[in-house]
Amino acid sequence: MQALKDLAGDDADVRAYLSDGFNEALDALAEGMPLPVTYGWICTRPDEGELGTFLMEAFNRVLADQPAAIEPAPDAKPVAIVGSGPAGLTAAWALAKAGLKVTVFESQAQLGGMLKNGIPSYRLPKDVVDAEIAKIAAVGVELRVDTPVDKAFFDGLLEQYAAVFVATGAFASRKLRLDGEDLPGVIPALDFLKEYNLTDKATAAEGKKVVVIGGGNVATDAAGAAIRSGAASVKLFCLESRKEMPAHEWEIEEIAADGVEVNPGWGPKAITGDGSVAGVDLVQCTSVFDENKKFAPVFNEKKAQSVEADIVITAIGQSPDLGFLNEGVDTLRGTIEVDPYTMETSLPNVFAGGDAIAGTSLLEAILTGKTAAESILRYLTLRFGCTKGGN
Repeated sequence: MQALKDLAGDDADVRAYLSDGFNEALDALAEGMPLPVTYGWICTRPDEGELGTFLMEAFNRVLADQPAAIEPAPDAKPVAIVGSGPAGLTAAWALAKAGLKVTVFESQAQLGGMLKNGIPSYRLPKDVVDAEIAKIAAVGVELRVDTPVDKAFFDGLLEQYAAVFVATGAFASRKLRLDGEDLPGVIPALDFLKEYNLTDKATAAEGKKVVVIGGGNVATDAAGAAIRSGAASVKLFCLESRKEMPAHEWEIEEIAADGVEVNPGWGPKAITGDGSVAGVDLVQCTSVFDENKKFAPVFNEKKAQSVEADIVITAIGQSPDLGFLNEGVDTLRGTIEVDPYTMETSLPNVFAGGDAIAGTSLLEAILTGKTAAESILRYLTLRFGCTKGGN
């Protein structure tokens, strides 16, 4: 979609072709998922100009289309969704449309998961996400915020609901395991982005020398947010070469154009400082993966550098916090084990998706939510004898 957009900006014929088909494609997305504008916005990033105006008109048309409420059957079985990110919202929407009673439990004060807390507002306006969540609620989904789910609460859900879908996301930041990581001024990227998304400014970065560790989309988002928060300088370092960086190329180019210094091929060795962060010691990384494509970084200790820093933002990956799960739900390497075709866990009435089962993109999270909803409907049909779970 981004390539088409870039091409359309230079070619009138392609621009006309894209415009003719975009509304139809957007309507098809709206039929199949509850977040068509959110997904389309991230892919196309509408900007100023003729094409940007067209995209905005198409998105506003879809946002203005209010769905009719669907009343569940009186004997419909209830389904609980743990987490309100894209996987959880998708499953809730699909199940409510099928006539089930659906309740979403969200531990945070706002709904949306990474869409609200992780992706910065300059990339995805929060009012777009809020509008699409409102449409999901209008279908008939009950949304509960400020409702953390611990082990006792989760066991209660298993007793009260016919099926449970776990889509808690991955909000636990992975550690660098370096000297100095516990110094004041070392900030996990998701914590930094959460503050930025609440206020459109992360005060920790204002006027400061910022170093970001990581080469993925969360790292580039954090670097971009730091620049927009008035940082004196922002330098990003990652193990991967420029071609290997997992962040989207257009995101890397965008933050570089905004003033972020991108330094691929460097790994942190220690965070320095006496009482607070003063800098980062780095060593050259000559390769990240072995011949079997497994993570096995190799360093050239003879080539090193030290950079000054007032704060260090760590963005080397996230993992789900699964301490609330019933012992009957199997996990593997920190994620929930599921049947890849059904999203069913080792407990027959518990399903899981999104980042709780593996690191996923937005589209993959949506797909796991849809797959889980279909599997829950089949499960209820087999167990209770009808699609809506009635007796």
